[in-house]
Amino acid sequence: MCSWCWGFANVISELLENYQDKLDFEILLGGLRPTNEVKVDEKMKDFLLHHWTEVNKRSGQKFDHSILDQLGWIYNTEPACRAVATARELEGSAKALHFFNHLQKAYYAEGNIITTDDVIKKQADNFGIETESFMKEFTSDNAKQKIFHEFGTVQQIGVQGFPTLLLIKDESASLVASGYSDYEKVSSRIDTFMSA
Repeated sequence: MCSWCWGFANVISELLENYQDKLDFEILLGGLRPTNEVKVDEKMKDFLLHHWTEVNKRSGQKFDHSILDQLGWIYNTEPACRAVATARELEGSAKALHFFNHLQKAYYAEGNIITTDDVIKKQADNFGIETESFMKEFTSDNAKQKIFHEFGTVQQIGVQGFPTLLLIKDESASLVASGYSDYEKVSSRIDTFMSA
């Protein structure tokens, strides 16, 4: 539920396609607003609309603004993050990256509020994940504890904004992108780091 991450989704898709034989991709979830209790009201709607408009201008990604007319829901990013982590646990990193993109599209482009168990379950089913085992893990205390541990790990790594893309080579991390970047800049940095 990070609008700049949605803006970056096409870049990630291109990277997955063009570097799949050269790199192993792993997604770590940072949380953004994982304990937020603020309901979407007119002020929050204006805040989100401003950001979504900026992301659209810069990245070209589609946004369904009608979701912002549904006031009163809590903008808590933890359930969506936990859903992606659950998919990673059950299906592996590659499928989790695609499920991450599926959830982003469901939220930003199709107007689904992906903060409730029912909507998460529907999206997992739509994506083709077997929902009984998925929901058992997703709703477990273990999954809830692990996702907050992951948020802490992301902070310890030093991530200060989303999206962040790191290249790890010989146990050394290089910052490829912090915030939105276009594909050409990102791929050029990756090529430079890989050849060093």
